[in-house]
Amino acid sequence: MKKIYLSAIASLLILSCTQKQESKKEETIQIQHTAKETVKPKAPVPFEYLGDYPAIKDSSKFIQNLRQAFNLNIHESPSQQESEKITAFKRVKINGSDQEYYFIEYDWKTGPNSGYPWKNQLLLTKEGKLVKILSAERYEFISVFPKENPFLLATIVTGHGNGGHELYKVTADSLENVYEGYYDFNLKTYDAYEDNKVYEPYELTLKIKDYNNDGFNDIAFKGKSVLIRGRTPDGEWYDFTTINGKEVYYSADHPFQKTPVEYIFLYDKKSDHFKAKEDYAEKYNIFE
Repeated sequence: MKKIYLSAIASLLILSCTQKQESKKEETIQIQHTAKETVKPKAPVPFEYLGDYPAIKDSSKFIQNLRQAFNLNIHESPSQQESEKITAFKRVKINGSDQEYYFIEYDWKTGPNSGYPWKNQLLLTKEGKLVKILSAERYEFISVFPKENPFLLATIVTGHGNGGHELYKVTADSLENVYEGYYDFNLKTYDAYEDNKVYEPYELTLKIKDYNNDGFNDIAFKGKSVLIRGRTPDGEWYDFTTINGKEVYYSADHPFQKTPVEYIFLYDKKSDHFKAKEDYAEKYNIFE
């Protein structure tokens, strides 16, 4: 009887030890699993498809790798997934360097106003190193100086239809905006927002000319400022007036007044920038 009792106690001790070991083993596995979950994600993979230039063999994989490699955050939706595409994949040269770069534009077509214009332009070195990501409504490579590489012109527009321009050259392996209008003076050269006025055309026309006859071309943005509301001499805005007993309402189709505008930016050889010829805020009341 005593032997049976001792045998039972021994069996219980063995079972208890086994349960503890299994419990400890499960706890260890759980800790290891948790540790794996908290490991920091790997750095984005390099962009893999430059070697396919000029072809894009699989656009969906191209886009997926582009977004992952350069951490492009976009508003995803079924319509975006159906419409997204690569609208440019080319080699370019830009003023300030004789190196060739890859220029890619990724357009996903739709999203909230805060994310407009729903596209990115990327400039990469031949080795695939990122130089700059832009979010321009429109881009153009323009020749300002004869026998030199073109500048990259970017039209920056908000979802409400306000915006301006940037003009880029290469400086020390990066892109430098050399036009001192949009950011330095808050000068709009794109205006489609029907508050008090718009431009005609919405994006003012770019002109390239040596305005000061110093032997270097300058740039200018020309068009018309269109008042779509009436304005008193005291600066008060109004939507309609009475002419010969009839109410006349002002709009983009029936404007109050059109005024020619021309914003000239002269090339400054010392800074390599294009600087305002005069005070356009005072001349055209552009900030009112």
